[in-house]
Formats: sequence, C-alpha cells, structure tokens
Amino acid sequence: MKRLLRNPRSSIAESISKMRRELDSLSWFQIAAVLTVFMLFLVLPLLSVFFMAFYDTTTGLPSLVNFVTLFRDTNFWPWQYDPETGWTSYVDLTTVTSGGDLVVLQGWDFGAVLNSIYVAVIVTAFSVLLGVFFAFVIARYDFPGKSVVRTLLIFPILATPFIGAIGIERFMGRAGFFNNLFYTTLQWIPFRFELRGLAAIVFVQSLSLFSLVYLNAYSSFVGIDPSLEEQAENLGATGFTLFRKVTLPLAMPGIQAGAILTFILSIEDLGTPLVYSEDQQAQKTMAYQVYQSIISRQSGVIPPAGPAVGMILLVFALLGFLAIRRYASLRSYASGSKGGQWNPRTRRLSAGTSLVLYSLMIPLLFLALIPKIAVIILSFARTWSTDSVLPDSWTLDNYSVLWQYDNVANSINLTLIYGVIATIIIVFLGVSAAYLIARRDIPFKTGLDLLVTSPIALPGIVIATGYFTLFYNTPLLPQNHPAFLITMSYAVRKFPFTVRAAYAGLQSTPVALEEASMSVGASKQQTFTKIVLPLIGVSVLAGALLSFVYSVSEVSTSLILGSIGHAEAPMTFWTNEILNATGQYGGYFNAACLGVLMMILQMIVITVTNRILGARSSAMTGI
Repeated sequence: MKRLLRNPRSSIAESISKMRRELDSLSWFQIAAVLTVFMLFLVLPLLSVFFMAFYDTTTGLPSLVNFVTLFRDTNFWPWQYDPETGWTSYVDLTTVTSGGDLVVLQGWDFGAVLNSIYVAVIVTAFSVLLGVFFAFVIARYDFPGKSVVRTLLIFPILATPFIGAIGIERFMGRAGFFNNLFYTTLQWIPFRFELRGLAAIVFVQSLSLFSLVYLNAYSSFVGIDPSLEEQAENLGATGFTLFRKVTLPLAMPGIQAGAILTFILSIEDLGTPLVYSEDQQAQKTMAYQVYQSIISRQSGVIPPAGPAVGMILLVFALLGFLAIRRYASLRSYASGSKGGQWNPRTRRLSAGTSLVLYSLMIPLLFLALIPKIAVIILSFARTWSTDSVLPDSWTLDNYSVLWQYDNVANSINLTLIYGVIATIIIVFLGVSAAYLIARRDIPFKTGLDLLVTSPIALPGIVIATGYFTLFYNTPLLPQNHPAFLITMSYAVRKFPFTVRAAYAGLQSTPVALEEASMSVGASKQQTFTKIVLPLIGVSVLAGALLSFVYSVSEVSTSLILGSIGHAEAPMTFWTNEILNATGQYGGYFNAACLGVLMMILQMIVITVTNRILGARSSAMTGI
C-alpha cells in the first residue's frame, strides 16, 4: 500500500504485468464470475442498506434523521430526553414475577439495540464455558463412552435455534415436561417455573450455539504441538497452571473465532424471537424489528427504521469478522487443513475420575439435547394434556403434513431445488476462488480472500434487507416471485463452506503434480480440469454437502424473502407458518415434524462429511 501511494503509476503497471503473467483465459473468467456474483448479490445490497439508512425520504438528501428517529423510540433506546422534564428512563430491570403457583423469569429490558447486544454477550459467555469444557475433555482425556459423548455433542448444532426454540417453548413451558415432572408429579419444586422473553432467548441460543465454540476449540486443542507443553512441564508448570499459561493461550485463536461467530449468530437470530414473540420483550431485538419493518412494508417500501437497524447489526458483524479475519481467512486455514504432525496428548482417566466427570457431563448433555429431544417428542404427540409429563397419546399422523399439505410439500421440493442450484453455483465459484488464492500470485489476493470468506459473519437479515431496498419489483425480485434471490442468497451466504474445503484440498495437493502436467505440454486449463479437480474432488464434495445442508436450513433470508411470495417460499418459512397456524395442519406438533426432517438431513450430511474429511471437518462444520 505504501509503495502504491509513493509511486502509483509504477505500482499499477507492475500489478497489471503480474496479472498478465499469472492469469490465462480460464483464470480471467473465474475472477469475473466470482466478482460479478459477489458484487451483485453481496456488496451492492449491503451498500444499498447503507444508503437507505442515511437517506432522508423527506428531503432526498443524506442525513442522520433515521437514526435520530430510531433512538427516540423507547422500543429501541430506553433513555429519552425532554427539554421540559429532563431525562426519562424506560429501563425495566424486573427479572422475576410471580402469581399463584407460577414464577416467571425474564430478562432486563433496555430496548432493542442494547437487548440484542447483552443477550449476545451472555450467550457467548455461556457458550464459551460449555464449549471449552467439552472441547478440552474430549481432546485431552480417554474415558469409557468417549465416542458416544463426542457424537452427542454434534446434535446441538443440528438445525437452528429456531427449531430448538419450538421444542423448548413447549417442553419447558408452564404446562410442559419440566414443570409437570418436577412440580406436579414429583413435587420436588414449590412452584411452576417458566422462561419468557429475553431469558428464554438466552437459554435457547446458548444450548444451540455452544457447539460452535466446542468445534473450533476442539480443533485448536488437538492441533497444539505437544512439545510446547512438555517444555513447560520441564520448567515446573503442571495442572491448572499449565492449562492457564500454555494450553489455553495456544488454543485461544480457535476459541475466539468460535466465540465471535456465536456472538454474531446470536445477534442476528430471528427464529427464536419469532417463536417467543407472544411476549412483548422478545420482540425487542434488532433482528425482530428489521423483520417487522419488512413485513409491514407498503407497496414494497420498507420503513426507514429497517435499514437503520440493519446498519447497526452490520457494524457489529463486520467488527466481529475483522476480529477473526486472521483465523477465518483461507490462507490462515492452510496449516489446519494439512493435518497435524503429532498425536495429541491424552490421559486415561481412572474409574473414579470418570464417574466424577460423568456426574458433570450428563446434566450438561441433557440440557444441550433438550431442544432436539423435545422436537422429536412433539412430532409424535397426538394429545398432550396440561398436567401430563409426556404426551397422552402418540401418532405418526403428524408427519402427513410433509406430503398431504400442499404448501408444505411444495416448499420441501422447492427448498431442495434451491439448495441444489445454489450448491452447483457454490461449487463452481468456490473452486475458482480457492484456486485463484492458492495458486495464483495476483495483487488483490488478500481482498479476494476477505470477500469470499466474509459471508461467514454477515447477518442474513441485513443481506435480505438489501435485496428489498435494491431489487424489489425489478426483474430480479418481481412481486410474488422471490425464488431467484432465495437461491442466490443461499449461494452467497453458504459459500465459505465449499471454498474452505476446496482450499484445504489444494493445500494438501503438491504443486509439483501440476508443474509435471504442464512440463509435458498440458495447458493451464487442461491441468486444472484433468489434474487439479480430480485431486481435490473429495474435499469439494464434502464442502458442497455442508453448503447444501446449511442452505436448506437457512432461516433469516428464507423468512424475509419468503414473505414476498408464499407459493415460492422455502421450508423454514412454512415451519413458522405452521407453528402459528390452527386447524389440521397447524401448531407445535406439525411444525416439529419439519424440524425433525431438517435434523435428519443435517445429521446425514455432517456424518458423511466427517467420514470424507476426517479431522479437517471440525472447523468447517462449526461455521
């Protein structure tokens, strides 16, 4: 950069010369394709949100009026100033309310902006504690049943917090499993207990998102060079001192990456507030307010508050992504993709120690699995009375919603079609981007790396808002026809899974094979298609499977874009519709069936991916 500023003409000429040497016709086409898709379906929509957030619809000029209006709303900001009365606080610090035999726990209410931030901070703290604990135990100790525990720890990441919220809201409600077992039947507690509002959101998100920290932390713990810890032990460091001063700092990059990703996913989570939206406090999150501004649009025009809140969300997401840029970028991923050169340090636990460990893990695992267990039970329930621990009767008829309700059956087919098309686009562009970054010495390699990995951290709800402000009622997003942009949103948002897998494959493939191919007369295009692609095919397949399964379970963009045209809406949109509907195909039981379908699909794909990639899949599965 300094050289460019000192002598711009020479630097630009040198860059152009280097690109001519490095790039052939295929590489130029790959660059053009990647940049076109990302500029059109990521950069421009985000710029559109930025423009609308600072646009005064009255004067047509740039202005901060939308933010001023936003922060004058007590639903967004609790401290208001009046020249006559002075400052007034609308903060509600009530956390516990009771009436009769019911005790309700809710969160503090500081308005949508601060609510979203503090909820994300608390969720991140709980996720780090749970994730690091499980990661260290699984990475460093051998004990009976370890493989079972390791498998169970994958389940919390299945589906989304949206699906988990459906199970927890019913399973732990005032007449749910928890209260009926411990209050009504066993009488172990003196009152019924219920989570509402922001407290419920914290509980659901913590149990769903801690696996992000676990997977990244586990990858870091097993990647630590044992000789570093052995040297510390030789100098007298043992036990907790060794963990605190050596092991934990060495694993911190992965832990920080998982923590920041958890923070970002928590602050942009739309599904959980929707499930608990009957409580007014659950509506006071930034993601929910953006969603409300979009569905309340008039003639396709979004109220100014939507882009303004989206801009705030985007700022937090970008700060988080920049904080983990070194870890999330492709070139930083290279060392982890090649596999370790050593066996991780592990210690066999005695029977007594294993018993103590299980006494800690079993309650935590049970809590972590509650959302999935609850969804499965709900899907088979015919009736569930208010004082019954488990359903009064069971049935398979709930699953008929998957094929007998036309809207749902059509949404499943459409979701698979969207996912397949998006995955094809992702594979083509992902392999191209990974190859350019890994094999071409081009001037803007760092920028390209940043661009293709940034969707990891960008809120889908902000991207969807950008699609509205930029494309609504145009050929790309005509009224009642969101199919094209749903597909492209999946392709852009789930792009990093495949590009990371492709880059990992390229890093483990010797460049000498490509050089040998070209030395016997093969062109760069022939070498790429006949040598490179077959060698990295397995890694690309694994990444494509992950991209596909996370596409079909995407929530925020599906809910927002699906609201434009219900006939083309994907499965997650109709899960929310079924949840809030009444009649034969409405309510928790039928919505849970769609959640089970998502979980089964994800479990199959993640299992296959783990088989294909082995240790390399840890970090990718966790993003």
